[in-house]
Amino acid sequence: MTLFTTYVGRNCFQVSPLYRCRYISSTTSRSRQPFRILFFGTDGFAATHLKALIQEKNRRNGCISSLGLVCPPDRRTGRKLQTLTPSPTKGLAALYNVPVQHTPASEKTLDHWTFTNDNNKDNAPYDLGVVVSFGYFIPPHIISSFRYGAINVHPSLLPKFRGAAPIQHTILQGESETGVTVQELDDKEFDAGRILAQATVDLSTDNNVNYKDLSQFLAEVGSDLLVDTLKNFDQCKKDAKVQDLSKVTKANKIKKEWADLDFNAMASWQIDQLSRAIGEQMPLRTSFTFSRIKRSLKVKQKQFAVQLYNIYLPSDSPFYRLSGDVDEHPPGSFMLDNKTDHLHILCADGLVIGLTHLKVENKKAILPKDFINGYEIHNNIGQFDVTVDPANVQPGQSGVRQNKRRINYEKSIRRRLGMRRDTYDRIYKPNAMRQQLDREE
Repeated sequence: MTLFTTYVGRNCFQVSPLYRCRYISSTTSRSRQPFRILFFGTDGFAATHLKALIQEKNRRNGCISSLGLVCPPDRRTGRKLQTLTPSPTKGLAALYNVPVQHTPASEKTLDHWTFTNDNNKDNAPYDLGVVVSFGYFIPPHIISSFRYGAINVHPSLLPKFRGAAPIQHTILQGESETGVTVQELDDKEFDAGRILAQATVDLSTDNNVNYKDLSQFLAEVGSDLLVDTLKNFDQCKKDAKVQDLSKVTKANKIKKEWADLDFNAMASWQIDQLSRAIGEQMPLRTSFTFSRIKRSLKVKQKQFAVQLYNIYLPSDSPFYRLSGDVDEHPPGSFMLDNKTDHLHILCADGLVIGLTHLKVENKKAILPKDFINGYEIHNNIGQFDVTVDPANVQPGQSGVRQNKRRINYEKSIRRRLGMRRDTYDRIYKPNAMRQQLDREE
Protein backbone atom coordinates (compact mmCIF):
# COMPACT_ATOMS: atom_id res chain seq x y z
CA MET A 1 0.00 0.00 0.00
CA THR A 2 1.56 3.30 -1.09
CA LEU A 3 0.07 6.68 -0.24
CA PHE A 4 1.04 10.13 -1.54
CA THR A 5 1.10 13.47 0.28
CA THR A 6 2.48 16.92 -0.44
CA TYR A 7 4.49 19.00 2.01
CA VAL A 8 3.36 22.61 1.57
CA GLY A 9 5.22 24.43 4.31
CA ARG A 10 5.25 24.98 8.05
CA ASN A 11 2.26 23.63 9.98
CA CYS A 12 0.48 22.67 6.75
CA PHE A 13 -0.83 19.22 5.88
CA GLN A 14 -2.27 18.76 2.43
CA VAL A 15 -3.74 15.42 1.38
CA SER A 16 -3.52 14.76 -2.34
CA PRO A 17 -6.56 13.29 -4.16
CA LEU A 18 -4.77 9.95 -4.59
CA TYR A 19 -4.09 9.70 -0.85
CA ARG A 20 -7.70 10.57 -0.03
CA CYS A 21 -9.04 8.00 -2.52
CA ARG A 22 -6.88 5.16 -1.22
CA TYR A 23 -7.69 6.00 2.40
CA ILE A 24 -11.47 5.97 1.84
CA SER A 25 -11.45 2.86 -0.33
CA SER A 26 -9.54 0.81 2.25
CA THR A 27 -11.73 -1.57 4.22
CA THR A 28 -11.25 -2.67 7.80
CA SER A 29 -11.26 -6.37 8.52
CA ARG A 30 -14.32 -7.06 10.71
CA SER A 31 -13.42 -10.68 11.47
CA ARG A 32 -10.30 -9.80 13.46
CA GLN A 33 -10.49 -9.10 17.16
CA PRO A 34 -9.13 -5.67 18.23
CA PHE A 35 -5.40 -5.55 18.94
CA ARG A 36 -3.83 -5.49 22.38
CA ILE A 37 -0.86 -3.27 21.58
CA LEU A 38 2.33 -2.65 23.52
CA PHE A 39 3.90 0.58 22.22
CA PHE A 40 7.67 1.15 22.37
CA GLY A 41 8.64 4.83 21.97
CA THR A 42 10.40 7.75 23.59
CA ASP A 43 10.46 11.18 21.91
CA GLY A 44 7.96 13.67 20.48
CA PHE A 45 7.85 11.87 17.12
CA ALA A 46 6.78 8.70 18.94
CA ALA A 47 4.31 10.61 21.12
CA THR A 48 2.36 11.73 18.03
CA HIS A 49 1.91 8.08 17.03
CA LEU A 50 0.98 7.07 20.58
CA LYS A 51 -1.72 9.74 20.66
CA ALA A 52 -3.17 8.41 17.38
CA LEU A 53 -3.34 4.92 18.90
CA ILE A 54 -5.01 6.28 22.05
CA GLN A 55 -7.64 8.03 19.93
CA GLU A 56 -8.24 4.84 17.94
CA LYS A 57 -8.58 2.84 21.18
CA ASN A 58 -11.17 5.30 22.50
CA ARG A 59 -13.11 5.31 19.24
CA ARG A 60 -16.23 3.20 19.10
CA ASN A 61 -15.57 -0.04 17.19
CA GLY A 62 -11.88 0.87 16.97
CA CYS A 63 -9.23 -1.70 16.06
CA ILE A 64 -7.45 -1.45 19.45
CA SER A 65 -8.83 -2.89 22.68
CA SER A 66 -5.94 -2.17 25.06
CA LEU A 67 -2.71 -0.21 24.98
CA GLY A 68 0.47 -0.14 27.04
CA LEU A 69 3.76 1.78 26.82
CA VAL A 70 7.43 0.85 27.19
CA CYS A 71 9.87 3.77 27.51
CA PRO A 72 13.17 4.60 29.25
CA PRO A 73 13.15 5.74 32.90
CA ASP A 74 12.93 9.44 33.75
CA ARG A 75 16.11 11.39 33.00
CA ARG A 76 17.85 13.72 35.42
CA THR A 77 17.91 17.26 34.03
CA GLY A 78 18.27 20.86 35.16
CA ARG A 79 20.74 22.45 37.53
CA LYS A 80 22.91 19.83 39.21
CA LEU A 81 20.68 17.17 37.61
CA GLN A 82 18.21 17.42 40.47
CA THR A 83 15.02 17.25 38.35
CA LEU A 84 13.58 13.98 37.05
CA THR A 85 12.04 14.54 33.60
CA PRO A 86 9.81 11.91 31.95
CA SER A 87 9.96 11.21 28.23
CA PRO A 88 7.28 12.82 25.99
CA THR A 89 5.56 9.46 25.56
CA LYS A 90 5.39 8.86 29.31
CA GLY A 91 3.96 12.34 29.87
CA LEU A 92 1.24 11.61 27.31
CA ALA A 93 0.56 8.19 28.80
CA ALA A 94 0.00 9.75 32.22
CA LEU A 95 -2.71 12.03 30.79
CA TYR A 96 -4.66 9.10 29.33
CA ASN A 97 -3.98 6.49 32.04
CA VAL A 98 -1.93 4.26 29.76
CA PRO A 99 0.07 1.72 31.82
CA VAL A 100 3.84 2.26 31.58
CA GLN A 101 6.80 -0.11 31.81
CA HIS A 102 10.41 1.07 31.91
CA THR A 103 13.47 -0.34 30.23
CA PRO A 104 16.33 -1.24 32.61
CA ALA A 105 18.21 1.89 33.67
CA SER A 106 21.59 0.20 34.06
CA GLU A 107 21.66 -1.66 30.73
CA LYS A 108 22.05 -0.42 27.17
CA THR A 109 20.33 -3.42 25.57
CA LEU A 110 17.13 -5.40 26.13
CA ASP A 111 18.83 -8.79 25.81
CA HIS A 112 18.04 -9.73 29.43
CA TRP A 113 14.74 -7.87 29.78
CA THR A 114 11.16 -8.68 28.91
CA PHE A 115 7.83 -6.93 29.38
CA THR A 116 4.94 -8.02 31.61
CA ASN A 117 1.21 -8.33 30.92
CA ASP A 118 0.16 -7.56 34.51
CA ASN A 119 -1.24 -4.11 33.78
CA ASN A 120 -3.01 -5.09 30.57
CA LYS A 121 -6.80 -5.30 30.36
CA ASP A 122 -8.02 -8.54 31.99
CA ASN A 123 -4.34 -9.57 32.18
CA ALA A 124 -4.63 -10.76 28.58
CA PRO A 125 -1.27 -10.90 26.78
CA TYR A 126 -0.30 -8.16 24.35
CA ASP A 127 -0.54 -9.55 20.83
CA LEU A 128 1.20 -6.83 18.75
CA GLY A 129 4.24 -4.65 19.35
CA VAL A 130 4.45 -1.19 17.76
CA VAL A 131 7.89 0.47 17.78
CA VAL A 132 8.42 4.15 16.91
CA SER A 133 11.62 6.12 17.60
CA PHE A 134 12.57 3.93 20.55
CA GLY A 135 16.37 3.86 20.54
CA TYR A 136 16.76 0.18 21.43
CA PHE A 137 17.11 -2.88 19.23
CA ILE A 138 14.19 -5.21 19.95
CA PRO A 139 15.66 -8.73 20.41
CA PRO A 140 14.01 -11.89 18.99
CA HIS A 141 12.67 -13.12 22.34
CA ILE A 142 10.54 -9.97 22.69
CA ILE A 143 9.25 -10.02 19.10
CA SER A 144 8.26 -13.68 19.39
CA SER A 145 6.28 -12.89 22.55
CA PHE A 146 3.62 -11.17 20.43
CA ARG A 147 1.11 -13.30 18.54
CA TYR A 148 1.32 -11.03 15.49
CA GLY A 149 4.95 -9.99 15.91
CA ALA A 150 5.96 -6.33 15.92
CA ILE A 151 5.84 -3.47 13.43
CA ASN A 152 7.78 -0.22 13.15
CA VAL A 153 7.19 3.26 11.72
CA HIS A 154 10.30 4.70 10.03
CA PRO A 155 10.43 8.27 8.59
CA SER A 156 11.93 7.45 5.18
CA LEU A 157 11.10 5.50 2.05
CA LEU A 158 12.87 2.27 2.92
CA PRO A 159 15.23 0.80 1.89
CA LYS A 160 16.54 4.37 1.54
CA PHE A 161 18.01 5.95 4.68
CA ARG A 162 18.10 3.04 7.08
CA GLY A 163 19.38 4.18 10.44
CA ALA A 164 18.96 6.60 13.32
CA ALA A 165 18.79 9.93 11.44
CA PRO A 166 16.75 9.58 8.23
CA ILE A 167 15.13 13.03 8.41
CA GLN A 168 18.45 14.81 8.90
CA HIS A 169 20.05 12.96 5.98
CA THR A 170 17.04 13.72 3.78
CA ILE A 171 17.67 17.46 4.28
CA LEU A 172 21.46 17.16 4.09
CA GLN A 173 21.27 15.48 0.70
CA GLY A 174 18.64 17.86 -0.66
CA GLU A 175 16.13 15.12 -1.47
CA SER A 176 13.09 16.11 -3.54
CA GLU A 177 10.90 13.53 -1.82
CA THR A 178 10.75 11.55 1.38
CA GLY A 179 8.09 9.61 3.21
CA VAL A 180 7.11 7.19 5.96
CA THR A 181 7.31 3.40 5.99
CA VAL A 182 5.46 0.90 8.16
CA GLN A 183 7.51 -2.29 8.24
CA GLU A 184 7.68 -5.60 10.02
CA LEU A 185 10.31 -5.59 12.74
CA ASP A 186 13.35 -7.63 11.74
CA ASP A 187 14.96 -9.64 14.55
CA LYS A 188 18.50 -9.37 13.19
CA GLU A 189 18.96 -5.84 11.82
CA PHE A 190 17.54 -2.33 12.15
CA ASP A 191 15.08 -1.24 9.42
CA ALA A 192 15.37 -4.44 7.37
CA GLY A 193 11.83 -5.82 7.69
CA ARG A 194 9.23 -6.38 5.00
CA ILE A 195 7.38 -3.23 3.94
CA LEU A 196 3.69 -3.19 4.90
CA ALA A 197 2.78 0.36 3.80
CA GLN A 198 4.41 3.59 2.61
CA ALA A 199 3.39 7.23 2.23
CA THR A 200 5.39 9.45 -0.13
CA VAL A 201 5.89 13.15 0.65
CA ASP A 202 6.89 15.62 -2.08
CA LEU A 203 9.53 18.17 -0.98
CA SER A 204 10.18 19.77 -4.37
CA THR A 205 7.97 22.79 -3.57
CA ASP A 206 9.98 23.84 -0.49
CA ASN A 207 13.75 24.38 -0.63
CA ASN A 208 13.95 25.61 2.97
CA VAL A 209 12.44 22.68 4.84
CA ASN A 210 13.97 22.19 8.30
CA TYR A 211 14.16 19.26 10.68
CA LYS A 212 11.57 20.49 13.18
CA ASP A 213 8.82 21.17 10.63
CA LEU A 214 9.51 18.07 8.53
CA SER A 215 9.64 15.84 11.61
CA GLN A 216 6.26 17.13 12.81
CA PHE A 217 4.77 16.71 9.35
CA LEU A 218 6.07 13.15 8.94
CA ALA A 219 4.80 12.28 12.42
CA GLU A 220 1.27 13.26 11.34
CA VAL A 221 1.60 11.30 8.10
CA GLY A 222 3.06 8.32 9.94
CA SER A 223 0.36 8.22 12.62
CA ASP A 224 -2.38 8.18 9.97
CA LEU A 225 -0.54 5.50 8.02
CA LEU A 226 -0.02 3.40 11.16
CA VAL A 227 -3.72 3.39 12.08
CA ASP A 228 -4.69 2.64 8.47
CA THR A 229 -2.22 -0.28 8.45
CA LEU A 230 -3.73 -1.69 11.65
CA LYS A 231 -7.21 -1.48 10.13
CA ASN A 232 -6.01 -3.40 7.07
CA PHE A 233 -3.43 -5.55 8.84
CA ASP A 234 -4.20 -8.87 7.16
CA GLN A 235 -4.14 -7.38 3.66
CA CYS A 236 -0.94 -5.44 4.38
CA LYS A 237 0.75 -8.60 5.63
CA LYS A 238 -0.39 -10.46 2.54
CA ASP A 239 0.94 -7.74 0.19
CA ALA A 240 4.16 -7.11 2.17
CA LYS A 241 7.27 -6.54 0.06
CA VAL A 242 10.86 -7.53 0.79
CA GLN A 243 13.27 -4.58 0.64
CA ASP A 244 15.51 -4.30 -2.41
CA LEU A 245 19.03 -4.70 -0.99
CA SER A 246 20.57 -2.99 -4.03
CA LYS A 247 18.84 0.27 -3.03
CA VAL A 248 19.84 0.32 0.63
CA THR A 249 21.43 3.56 1.88
CA LYS A 250 22.42 4.44 5.44
CA ALA A 251 21.41 7.38 7.63
CA ASN A 252 23.94 7.10 10.42
CA LYS A 253 23.62 8.90 13.73
CA ILE A 254 24.60 12.58 13.72
CA LYS A 255 28.06 13.20 15.21
CA LYS A 256 29.00 16.21 17.33
CA GLU A 257 31.86 17.23 15.06
CA TRP A 258 29.40 17.76 12.19
CA ALA A 259 28.35 20.99 13.92
CA ASP A 260 31.87 22.49 13.69
CA LEU A 261 31.98 25.13 10.95
CA ASP A 262 34.90 25.87 8.63
CA PHE A 263 34.12 29.15 6.89
CA ASN A 264 37.20 28.80 4.67
CA ALA A 265 35.85 25.59 3.14
CA MET A 266 32.06 25.81 3.38
CA ALA A 267 29.75 27.80 1.11
CA SER A 268 26.79 29.72 2.53
CA TRP A 269 24.21 27.28 1.14
CA GLN A 270 26.06 24.33 2.72
CA ILE A 271 25.98 25.96 6.15
CA ASP A 272 22.30 26.83 5.74
CA GLN A 273 21.50 23.26 4.72
CA LEU A 274 23.50 21.85 7.63
CA SER A 275 21.69 24.18 10.05
CA ARG A 276 18.27 23.13 8.76
CA ALA A 277 19.23 19.47 9.12
CA ILE A 278 20.92 19.31 12.55
CA GLY A 279 20.72 22.81 14.07
CA GLU A 280 17.54 22.01 16.02
CA GLN A 281 19.30 19.23 17.96
CA MET A 282 22.91 20.36 17.70
CA PRO A 283 23.49 24.12 17.11
CA LEU A 284 26.30 24.88 14.67
CA ARG A 285 29.37 26.35 16.30
CA THR A 286 32.54 28.26 15.54
CA SER A 287 35.28 29.82 17.67
CA PHE A 288 36.19 33.35 18.73
CA THR A 289 39.45 34.63 20.23
CA PHE A 290 39.18 37.38 22.86
CA SER A 291 42.35 39.19 24.00
CA ARG A 292 43.07 41.31 27.08
CA ILE A 293 46.06 43.65 27.40
CA LYS A 294 47.04 43.68 31.04
CA ARG A 295 48.86 46.46 32.92
CA SER A 296 52.16 44.65 32.39
CA LEU A 297 51.51 44.74 28.62
CA LYS A 298 51.16 40.98 28.74
CA VAL A 299 48.45 39.73 26.38
CA LYS A 300 46.06 37.20 27.84
CA GLN A 301 43.93 35.32 25.30
CA LYS A 302 40.96 33.02 25.50
CA GLN A 303 39.46 31.09 22.60
CA PHE A 304 35.93 29.86 23.20
CA ALA A 305 33.17 28.16 21.25
CA VAL A 306 30.23 30.20 19.97
CA GLN A 307 26.97 28.54 18.96
CA LEU A 308 24.96 30.14 16.14
CA TYR A 309 21.15 30.15 16.23
CA ASN A 310 18.44 30.69 13.59
CA ILE A 311 20.75 30.66 10.57
CA TYR A 312 19.31 31.82 7.25
CA LEU A 313 20.41 33.17 3.85
CA PRO A 314 19.86 36.96 3.68
CA SER A 315 19.09 38.55 0.31
CA ASP A 316 21.15 41.63 1.17
CA SER A 317 24.07 42.34 3.48
CA PRO A 318 26.35 45.26 4.43
CA PHE A 319 29.22 43.03 3.30
CA TYR A 320 27.99 43.35 -0.29
CA ARG A 321 28.33 47.13 -0.11
CA LEU A 322 31.89 47.20 1.20
CA SER A 323 34.72 48.29 -1.06
CA GLY A 324 38.30 47.09 -0.84
CA ASP A 325 40.42 44.02 -1.26
CA VAL A 326 38.86 40.62 -0.50
CA ASP A 327 41.80 39.82 1.77
CA GLU A 328 40.61 42.55 4.15
CA HIS A 329 37.51 40.48 4.87
CA PRO A 330 38.37 36.77 4.70
CA PRO A 331 35.81 33.99 5.28
CA GLY A 332 34.70 34.02 8.89
CA SER A 333 34.50 37.82 9.04
CA PHE A 334 31.29 38.99 10.66
CA MET A 335 29.39 42.26 10.64
CA LEU A 336 26.31 43.59 12.40
CA ASP A 337 23.47 44.50 10.04
CA ASN A 338 22.04 47.68 11.55
CA LYS A 339 18.75 47.28 9.67
CA THR A 340 17.83 43.97 11.30
CA ASP A 341 20.30 43.76 14.21
CA HIS A 342 21.26 40.33 12.86
CA LEU A 343 24.83 39.13 12.46
CA HIS A 344 26.13 38.36 8.96
CA ILE A 345 29.11 36.03 8.45
CA LEU A 346 31.13 35.82 5.24
CA CYS A 347 31.56 32.30 3.81
CA ALA A 348 33.94 30.64 1.36
CA ASP A 349 31.76 31.41 -1.68
CA GLY A 350 31.78 35.16 -0.99
CA LEU A 351 28.16 35.11 0.21
CA VAL A 352 26.91 35.46 3.77
CA ILE A 353 24.73 33.68 6.28
CA GLY A 354 22.60 35.58 8.78
CA LEU A 355 21.69 34.67 12.35
CA THR A 356 19.57 36.12 15.13
CA HIS A 357 21.28 34.88 18.31
CA LEU A 358 24.64 33.62 19.58
CA LYS A 359 25.61 31.62 22.63
CA VAL A 360 29.09 31.78 24.10
CA GLU A 361 30.04 28.58 25.92
CA ASN A 362 28.83 28.44 29.53
CA LYS A 363 26.65 31.54 28.99
CA LYS A 364 23.10 32.30 27.90
CA ALA A 365 22.09 33.03 24.32
CA ILE A 366 22.38 36.74 23.47
CA LEU A 367 21.56 39.13 20.64
CA PRO A 368 24.31 39.99 18.12
CA LYS A 369 24.45 43.63 19.26
CA ASP A 370 25.12 42.46 22.84
CA PHE A 371 27.95 40.27 21.56
CA ILE A 372 29.36 43.24 19.61
CA ASN A 373 29.30 45.47 22.69
CA GLY A 374 30.45 42.88 25.19
CA TYR A 375 33.50 41.65 23.30
CA GLU A 376 34.95 44.96 22.06
CA ILE A 377 33.99 44.55 18.38
CA HIS A 378 34.98 47.86 16.77
CA ASN A 379 33.17 49.25 13.72
CA ASN A 380 30.78 46.29 14.03
CA ILE A 381 33.29 44.05 12.20
CA GLY A 382 35.11 41.07 13.68
CA GLN A 383 36.47 37.63 12.84
CA PHE A 384 35.43 34.09 13.77
CA ASP A 385 37.42 30.90 13.43
CA VAL A 386 40.90 32.47 13.57
CA THR A 387 43.86 32.24 15.95
CA VAL A 388 45.41 35.62 16.79
CA ASP A 389 49.16 35.89 17.43
CA PRO A 390 49.62 37.68 20.81
CA ALA A 391 52.56 39.64 19.32
CA ASN A 392 50.18 41.27 16.85
CA VAL A 393 47.50 42.21 19.37
CA GLN A 394 47.10 45.98 19.69
CA PRO A 395 44.60 48.30 21.41
CA GLY A 396 41.75 49.32 19.13
CA GLN A 397 41.51 45.98 17.33
CA SER A 398 38.23 44.07 17.37
CA GLY A 399 38.16 41.49 20.12
CA VAL A 400 40.85 43.28 22.17
CA ARG A 401 40.26 44.89 25.56
CA GLN A 402 42.91 47.01 27.24
CA ASN A 403 42.99 47.17 31.00
CA LYS A 404 41.88 50.68 32.05
CA ARG A 405 44.46 50.67 34.79
CA ARG A 406 47.10 50.18 32.09
CA ILE A 407 45.84 53.23 30.16
CA ASN A 408 45.99 55.42 33.28
CA TYR A 409 49.39 53.96 34.17
CA GLU A 410 50.84 54.92 30.78
CA LYS A 411 49.52 58.47 31.10
CA SER A 412 51.15 58.92 34.51
CA ILE A 413 54.48 57.53 33.25
CA ARG A 414 54.48 59.89 30.26
CA ARG A 415 53.78 62.88 32.50
CA ARG A 416 56.55 61.87 34.88
CA LEU A 417 59.04 61.46 32.02
CA GLY A 418 57.75 64.50 30.16
CA MET A 419 57.37 62.51 26.96
CA ARG A 420 55.01 62.90 24.08
CA ARG A 421 52.93 59.85 23.28
CA ASP A 422 54.71 59.11 19.99
CA THR A 423 58.10 59.29 21.73
CA TYR A 424 56.90 56.98 24.49
CA ASP A 425 55.50 54.49 21.98
CA ARG A 426 58.73 54.55 19.94
CA ILE A 427 60.81 53.66 22.99
CA TYR A 428 58.53 51.40 24.98
CA LYS A 429 56.31 49.98 22.23
CA PRO A 430 58.59 49.35 19.25
CA ASN A 431 56.31 46.66 17.78
CA ALA A 432 53.31 48.98 17.77
CA MET A 433 55.28 51.81 16.14
CA ARG A 434 56.72 49.47 13.52
CA GLN A 435 53.22 48.27 12.56
CA GLN A 436 51.98 51.85 12.38
CA LEU A 437 54.86 52.84 10.05
CA ASP A 438 54.14 49.80 7.88
CA ARG A 439 50.50 50.84 7.56
CA GLU A 440 51.50 54.42 6.63
CA GLU A 441 53.87 53.14 3.95
